[in-house]
Amino acid sequence: MTKKRFRRSFGCAVVALALSASSQNAGAAGSRITVPQGAFAGLHDAGPADPRTLLHLALELQPKGDLDGLAAQMSDPTNPAHRQPLSLQAFLDRFGRTQDDRAAGALLRSHGGTDVEVAGDGLVSGALMRVADAEKLFNAHWDKWTDGTRTVIAPTGPLSVPLAGVRDVRGAVVATTPRLADTRPSFTYFRGDWYDPVRFRAMTDAVENGGGGQRIVLVEDASDQFEVNDIRKFLLSEGAPPGADMQRISERSFMFKNASTECGRDDRGQEAGLDVSSAVTMAPMAEVIADYDDVCGGGNDGTLALSRAMDLDPTVIVFPIVVGPVDTTIAARYGLTPLPQLEAVVRGIPMVVPAGDEGAYGYKEAGVEKPRVAWPCVSTYVICVGGTQLGDRDGVADEGPWNDLGHAGGGGISGEPRPAWQDAPGDFLFSTRYVHNKIVPDVSADAAGHLRVYWHGYGLGGVGGTSESASIVGAELAAINSLIGPNRRLLTVADLYALSHTAPQAFRDITLENDRGWKDNTLRPRRAPLPKNFKGILPSPPPLVKGCADQQPDGCTVTTGFDAVTGIGSLKERAAVAALRS
Repeated sequence: MTKKRFRRSFGCAVVALALSASSQNAGAAGSRITVPQGAFAGLHDAGPADPRTLLHLALELQPKGDLDGLAAQMSDPTNPAHRQPLSLQAFLDRFGRTQDDRAAGALLRSHGGTDVEVAGDGLVSGALMRVADAEKLFNAHWDKWTDGTRTVIAPTGPLSVPLAGVRDVRGAVVATTPRLADTRPSFTYFRGDWYDPVRFRAMTDAVENGGGGQRIVLVEDASDQFEVNDIRKFLLSEGAPPGADMQRISERSFMFKNASTECGRDDRGQEAGLDVSSAVTMAPMAEVIADYDDVCGGGNDGTLALSRAMDLDPTVIVFPIVVGPVDTTIAARYGLTPLPQLEAVVRGIPMVVPAGDEGAYGYKEAGVEKPRVAWPCVSTYVICVGGTQLGDRDGVADEGPWNDLGHAGGGGISGEPRPAWQDAPGDFLFSTRYVHNKIVPDVSADAAGHLRVYWHGYGLGGVGGTSESASIVGAELAAINSLIGPNRRLLTVADLYALSHTAPQAFRDITLENDRGWKDNTLRPRRAPLPKNFKGILPSPPPLVKGCADQQPDGCTVTTGFDAVTGIGSLKERAAVAALRS
């Protein structure tokens, strides 16, 4: 096991939701950036923002070529460019801006930016900057917007950037919603077994010697680094993943932060330990890198961290983070597609993200009780993973939808147009004839914590979430692709839907209820405990939140084929490899 350290930086105490701004170039003198207003729509302006508030800014330069256009082409399985991924060097030659990144970094530094960092392709530069300094740099003013429950800090108008060729400024809007609270590993209220890796692999139809020649990069927050001894114990315990080796597991750190609740939890290595253990279980022969960065700070959507992760030349990247909700379209709340998502597509790198752990909410936001889906899950450039519960049904391995009173796999219907490739055999109610918007999740995996892991030397189960699901699916893709020729590998989300048509046996179709008798992702919040010796009228129970109400009055439910709870279903590696080899 190796550990790499990079330059020292510091974290930010603001816990928030990251947003971007879409750009309109304003000629050679500079660039003009229009900020998306979806995050503070309906809120009232409460006056100037605290000038001391730290922004996590990511400045994107326009790629040299039409990266947006090529990514759209390569995401379409009917386009000739679909299976023509670029190497890292080819991407740099065609789109990189390494000759211009110094100007972007210098601009941020000269206006009070600290911890200035630049990605290897020169397209993204980031820095921490106080609102007072950002107002001078961008000739704009930041106000606080609120409804008494939610608070958003955002510019009152466009940003003027004194640098030509700027595509976007991400992190200009900060919503004070706790980050990662919906994807934190937490003890789930499941009833079932905890399985050692060998048993877990058998129940998920894992291939032998999967992952050779693959590099899985897990982008994690630097405040939550795994305990090396926990991973060692995991690999040395009875039932460990066959062939796994500590020498193929490494860490890379850009940021150095104390363990905290900044990510919506204080679990001291539980998230990263769970993600690494899940990836090693499903792809024991792969190289696994925990790439620590500052992805939980105010206004940070991980753009810079993901862009730097691309420098590692991964074959799969997992971003086990839900950034925030989507009420309408992505553009209304988050602006342009982040460059790392586009880069991953054109380089043939599957990017896997979680659907969220708040049931039909997708992502729960204080003061909002309605079904919504999560971002970046709804993007057509990523693979969105929902949650299931793995278990034994009458002695036979089975899966049901994950729903345990406190959590449930996020899913539902977005405001984005439904891509032509999003279909599956037997989708019934969700036929393209009736539903014209993109549905999430795409696929699913266990989120109920049935994999036995180690935390501070203690072996335990029941710790899960769709972040675990994303790590499982990312590793499954690495295992499958390691055994398949380059022309048949699963590189994009569209490839999964195509496989479901040609080889439905490559997926376990989730159709039955879980062990509580639920077959949906309706959120059933637990009633808050009453004070000791409480007397009086019982308060009303928390309301249920049902998804897909316009399509299914009882909420999103699992059904044969494609559904908005588990998507196509869970991957069956052996069957997928056999189908892709034929």
